[in-house]
Amino acid sequence: SWLTARPGPTQVCDPLADIKMYALTLLGATAYTPGSYAPRLSPEAEVPHHDHSASSWLREERASPQARVTLTVALRVEGEALKRLESTFWAVSTPGDPEYGKHLSNDQVTALLNVSHERVSAASHHFAAAGAEVTVAPNRDMLTVVMTAAEAEALLSARLHWYRHSRVKAAPRLLRAAAGYSLDASVAQHVSLVGELVQFPHIAEKATTDAAEPASSFSAAAGEEWPKGCAAAQCDNFVTPAVLAMRYKIPAAAASSSTASSMAVAEYQGQYYKTSDLATFGESCKVDVSIKETIGGDLPVAGVEAELDIEYIKAVAPAVPLTVVYNSQYSLLAWARQISSLENPPLVHSVSYGNDEKQQVSAEYMQTANTAFMKAGARGLSILFASGDQGVCGREGCGFFKKRFKPDFPAASPYITAVGGTDFVTKSVVGDEKAWVAGGGGFSDDFAIPAYQAEAVAAYLSQPDLPPKDMWNSTGRAYPDVSALAGQVNPYCVVSSGRFAGVAGTSAACPVVAGIFALLNSRRVDNGKPALGFLNPFIYQNPQGFQDVTQGKNTGGMQEYGFSAVKGWDAATGFGTPDFDALAEAVDQL
Repeated sequence: SWLTARPGPTQVCDPLADIKMYALTLLGATAYTPGSYAPRLSPEAEVPHHDHSASSWLREERASPQARVTLTVALRVEGEALKRLESTFWAVSTPGDPEYGKHLSNDQVTALLNVSHERVSAASHHFAAAGAEVTVAPNRDMLTVVMTAAEAEALLSARLHWYRHSRVKAAPRLLRAAAGYSLDASVAQHVSLVGELVQFPHIAEKATTDAAEPASSFSAAAGEEWPKGCAAAQCDNFVTPAVLAMRYKIPAAAASSSTASSMAVAEYQGQYYKTSDLATFGESCKVDVSIKETIGGDLPVAGVEAELDIEYIKAVAPAVPLTVVYNSQYSLLAWARQISSLENPPLVHSVSYGNDEKQQVSAEYMQTANTAFMKAGARGLSILFASGDQGVCGREGCGFFKKRFKPDFPAASPYITAVGGTDFVTKSVVGDEKAWVAGGGGFSDDFAIPAYQAEAVAAYLSQPDLPPKDMWNSTGRAYPDVSALAGQVNPYCVVSSGRFAGVAGTSAACPVVAGIFALLNSRRVDNGKPALGFLNPFIYQNPQGFQDVTQGKNTGGMQEYGFSAVKGWDAATGFGTPDFDALAEAVDQL
């Protein structure tokens, strides 16, 4: 399969070699022009139509003809160009390679992709002729198309409906194609997909916990006293910036010194922030929670997911400038377009959202996302994704009769860093950690084990404590790569909607690890060295930079099977949690 990640940069299949790559189905339906009978092709034909009986999204009314629709159109990148991109990605990302750290400019990425002007022109004119406003991305591999729903339905031979989440009432409605879409054959040869017309994101309402008992009721072990990190008494038994600094050995000087480094968090689905909440957290916990820039707009409405991300990436790296990249709908492609359009994008990106691989369904969609990740890595950007909060069964569940683990995407992509979750072994004792029972981890069903982790994964697969082999793919890309505190033993103290509360999830762990690597980037960038870029080759070359986790299992809590945390790398916690001192030493030796 062309989707399979290859162990070396020169072994990428030509995506044009297999016609199934595009799943282009000849429909013979009418084109969008009345009376025309030109053949049409469906780029994502393998995606099943929305099934209301199995989905958490409920179909509502059809889109008003005059409603404005914004679509991301991914243009086809030729196989040889993808090979060159991947080869460059591995070379600039792998310590020891002669090209390590020689990151590309955005113009160089554009030249590498080499999407022809004819292709861009043909696709742009096709959509513009139907009434759309078309914007071409700087890399010439994506179009942003704005048109009315009536124009989109005619052009795509689709019926657009609004969808409402059945459980999370605050979730924004989605506009989706109820039964797929197709393109005129003349333009389909230039287009990989129109996203995300057929993908339905997972949305979970983030549960919060009030402080249950005062800090005085806990007895900490000698030398491991729980630090009083925030003035608010509600935070006394929760993870705070001070707890993270103690456990992950983050020196105050590293966190507070000015830097040329930069970082960002991605927010979707109506997750906004209130500056008053950030100010309250910063004042109580003695950290600077300022935001340098917000891309995509913001409203003064509290979103606990966004505020968790912002408060804790800044808790770890308060002096590193923070950008918030916002999208009103969950769209990896729109986010990728946003960051690739920036001439000087933030160097580290934390993204706390994802879906099961199976829920993505479309091979074209995952490949387009992976191409975006490689583009980012080639430019020297570090992309980190949370590994998920449902253990090995993912958001879809393991099934009833024939159980099968459900790996996460993008966490299982070989081209990003996946962050899993842990808990303290002993409540309110800053010491050993165990795998969080609900932390995402496992093996991809779509991507092979990349070279950078082959040795570590082979060692893990040689130990006896593994789930039944028919429940997972032992040849797949394994994740997470690293972890941080995420569980409910001691939740994170967050300020949202004007009150302090406890929040758990790998969406807390991800910004923490991202903040630590933003600090490590500072050690290089401030000394005139290139940024770390894609992190995994460095991580797997330096396991001594992490505190090993050898207890716990990520079953999800609903069934008996999962991956156990063991000595060395494992599919529950990766290499474990950060040791800033050890990581700084490894970074300084690059």
